[in-house]
Amino acid sequence: MNTKAMNVILPTPLEEFARRKVAAGDFESVDEVVCEGLRLLQLREEWNCEARAKIDVGWDQAKSGQLLSSDEVRENLASRKENWRRQNRRGHIG
Repeated sequence: MNTKAMNVILPTPLEEFARRKVAAGDFESVDEVVCEGLRLLQLREEWNCEARAKIDVGWDQAKSGQLLSSDEVRENLASRKENWRRQNRRGHIG
């Protein structure tokens, strides 16, 4: 990864937090703490963008009458929940 030096001024509570994370061994440097925070912010923005797009699709479907019944919603959620459980069980088999 290409890096470029940048000076950042943090409020005291954030600076102290970053230093505590380094002291605890969670990160090797304050730079890593800041990079992780920015990476998570970037992920959140991506998630928000994807969520907005999905909401727009759903809204358009609702406006055009493509609605699910409450039974269909329950079945869909139950299926998604079961799939999620199966996927997570695989990760815990030791």
